[in-house]
Amino acid sequence: MAQFPTTYNKDNNTWSGMQRSLMYNQDISVGRIIFNIMRNWPKNVCQINDEDGVTLTNGEAITWAIRIAQHLKKKELNSKDVIGIMCTHSTYLMSLGIACLMNTTKFHAVNPIADKDTIQYAFGITKPKLIFCDGLHYEKLRSATQEWNPEIITLTGTIKDVPNIESLLEPTTSEKFYQPESIENGDQTVAILCSSGTTGLPKAVCISNSSLIMVDMLTTSESIIYVPSSLDWITGVWGFLLSTVAGCTRIISNKSFNPEHFVNLVQNYQINYVILPPRHLAALITCPVATPEALASIRMLSYGGGLVSLTTLKKTQEICKNAVFNSAYAMTEVGAITGNVGITNNTAAGRLLPGIQIRIVDEDGKRLGHDQVGEIFVHIGQTWNGYYDNPKETERMQDSEGWFHTGDLGYFDDKNFLYIVDRKKEVMKYQGLHYSPTEIENVILNLPEVQDVCVVGIYDEKQGDAAGALVVKRKGCDISEKAIIDHVAKRLNGLQKQLHAGVRFTDKLPTNFNGKIPRKAARDEFVSKK
Repeated sequence: MAQFPTTYNKDNNTWSGMQRSLMYNQDISVGRIIFNIMRNWPKNVCQINDEDGVTLTNGEAITWAIRIAQHLKKKELNSKDVIGIMCTHSTYLMSLGIACLMNTTKFHAVNPIADKDTIQYAFGITKPKLIFCDGLHYEKLRSATQEWNPEIITLTGTIKDVPNIESLLEPTTSEKFYQPESIENGDQTVAILCSSGTTGLPKAVCISNSSLIMVDMLTTSESIIYVPSSLDWITGVWGFLLSTVAGCTRIISNKSFNPEHFVNLVQNYQINYVILPPRHLAALITCPVATPEALASIRMLSYGGGLVSLTTLKKTQEICKNAVFNSAYAMTEVGAITGNVGITNNTAAGRLLPGIQIRIVDEDGKRLGHDQVGEIFVHIGQTWNGYYDNPKETERMQDSEGWFHTGDLGYFDDKNFLYIVDRKKEVMKYQGLHYSPTEIENVILNLPEVQDVCVVGIYDEKQGDAAGALVVKRKGCDISEKAIIDHVAKRLNGLQKQLHAGVRFTDKLPTNFNGKIPRKAARDEFVSKK
């Protein structure tokens, strides 16, 4: 099967996906598209919350969204403003997202399980005047944002003297005549998501209106989908769009993933489309109740965000016998880049999606051909609005010709399949949360017994990159593995920043010709010392 046709131009060493075909004019706001679709199909079930049992129809969701949007406009919030969102899945979150899009007010979503310092830094970039959060995280958010003291409204939970979103859902006399606000053009920023750069601190990625106009959805109005991510991840935004634009019914739950719960969801709601990260697949294949009979309704299984072994994929295929498997190479900044259907070529990232172009470039800027490894440059054929209030980092990541420098190393084979060799960027991910090895290294280097250190990621399918420290002791000093692990635990918040892979000691860290420590070589040495 010829999946995602990809061509190669040998004259300029550029790979291209097929031409992108648009369903909507890119200058129409996504909020307007959602408004029109949901009002036209008011009885369609768009969401079922497994936690409170609420079944939400398009008519109910868009009515709530209109009332929230009217509240935002009454507060004189518009396209120049930013609204913060720090929430897990809940019944009202969809309507809040729709309201922001209809009012053309940018929403900045931050993962609520992040530690206080990360929240303070992330929201400190955009300084929202209004932030919606779960009541469980109210105190942490209040403490993190006390510098500018925004108004806070809870989506879940009741806190004395703190307004709840239900206070915004009362009927208004003008809601039947409501019309969404217009955008200036399709390049207008409508959402902001967090991403991590080489420093490990989150950057605010600007998401344009045109990039949210989905083309190939692979779903219908009869699709029942499960996407565990919330609005703070790009896959969560895609799930949100599938349930508002494509007419899918989305099943939501704010419980942390466990395979038994996932199997129950599939059986209870006959879920037929799922998007799961690799660590969830690795957990699923060892679950006794994950049988072909229990998972028979799944017809499409998408995965991405990390490596998956062929063994894991084959075992997953054995219990999801009716599913078509597909993976993707994607980034928050540029969206989906490649797609790969099936598991026969599981080591490949896939072929290019419509509208995407790629060049492979070496360190001297030379464009490379087939089977030559270099940095992956991506051109999406659309405007990327960069990082919010960070022109320096924006210019570093995207050149004057619009090519985005991914920081990933890869190559194309002679069949035009892209392969990812390694990450040039140093940021790693554990249990879905980014962390900077440099941040952990700086903490360890505060120990007087430590001369040098390199923190590496030890990949595990269930968890991601577990941090491990390769340490050089100072001459005449001694320190234990436990002492270093405890030192990091006391000084760094966040599960992902702990030394889950432990500590290994060495006499000298590996270095390259210019004296820098190649993290891959350090990782290899760390593994060899087990």
